[in-house]
Amino acid sequence: MSLFHRQRLLSGIRETHQVPVQSDWAYAIRKQARLILLPLFREVVVCWKEEKNGKRPYLTELSEELYLGFQKVGQMSDRIFPLAKEKVSGFIQSLSYSEKSVLKFYFLSEDLSIELLSQQIIEPITDDPISLDKIDKDVGKQLKAQFKDFSDVYLESHLLHELREIENILSNSDLEIGLDTEAIIRINEAFSDYLDIPYGEISLIQKPIDEWEHWEKVAAEEPETVGKRIHTERGLEWMECWLLPNGRIRVKGDFLDEPDRDKAAMVAIPTELRRVIRQVHDQLKETYQLLDNQIHYTFFTQRESLENILPREGIDFFINQIEAHGADDFAGHINVSIRRYQHKVLQEWGTQISVHLDLRHWLDEDETDEYKVWVLSIGQEEMPLETTFSDEKIESIVQAILAEIQLSYQLDYENE
Repeated sequence: MSLFHRQRLLSGIRETHQVPVQSDWAYAIRKQARLILLPLFREVVVCWKEEKNGKRPYLTELSEELYLGFQKVGQMSDRIFPLAKEKVSGFIQSLSYSEKSVLKFYFLSEDLSIELLSQQIIEPITDDPISLDKIDKDVGKQLKAQFKDFSDVYLESHLLHELREIENILSNSDLEIGLDTEAIIRINEAFSDYLDIPYGEISLIQKPIDEWEHWEKVAAEEPETVGKRIHTERGLEWMECWLLPNGRIRVKGDFLDEPDRDKAAMVAIPTELRRVIRQVHDQLKETYQLLDNQIHYTFFTQRESLENILPREGIDFFINQIEAHGADDFAGHINVSIRRYQHKVLQEWGTQISVHLDLRHWLDEDETDEYKVWVLSIGQEEMPLETTFSDEKIESIVQAILAEIQLSYQLDYENE
């Protein structure tokens, strides 16, 4: 910060002025305190992992354990307490004197803390009633004394307690499904509520793009997307294509190199499956009044299977299969099984979702050039790699899956 701006931030108020802190001033200071806590929450909640397609955010194991502990028993477990304490201790060491002062005021000025001070002053009094002004003055004296004696040890204790806000920022589905675009937006919105600022001004989960790199990308000439009429199995259709800098058009999904094809597959599968599974999962819970742990997933290919796992683990499994054996070898399936006790009887029903990568041979409009286009199929819908399913197609996939699950339920249990 420049000296000019720093000088303008300095206040002329001194202790000798004995100026009381008004409620709106206190609110502003408390709001600033939560902004100071931003780096701590980022450190505790999210971690970034370098993957083939760039950095991707994940919830830390610590944040998941904190959320479950606060939600189930109202406190963090003994197992993760040392790690949480280590994070908080490191954060305190990074703070300046003024930042510590703001945080001390934040914790001491909370409504509950002030109310407790008032009660401590009122309770010993047995004679004549004491005026509110006298109580408030005594509260102020106690508050000053507490502020003076507020050590880093006390600050650490309060910060550990503040981490319980994670229960209001995360949700069960974030732990079950993982961080997709919808989850990141929801978490950032919840954290904006915590900071009491409009959504988008400050994000808990930031885009992992360096500012210089970002503006370099904005200024660079990137290939445009254009439409081209292509003969497919469904007839003559407009398909998305890349308009390359040299003027050549490449149909999306038509790759010259296998590594590019595999890379595109490892981008498309997690992106589209998360959209499908999240909607299916949420609608199953609502339709059948289910808990998260009553919906089970098994992911398998012709080579290997993983039973009763989280969707994000299954998606990672599919990616690993492609990385190990190539997209041309991949044919995946997902078993969605619902298990619950109803009237003391175990009910179980579900369906299977097919996830395939296939090669299509398409012709241009004049039927002179052939395109070898790789497509991702989920159920009965498909799309070329390097594109995305429309919202309408996602809804079609989801409704088809739900219809099969409902049919399975009707055949086995509707007449019971």
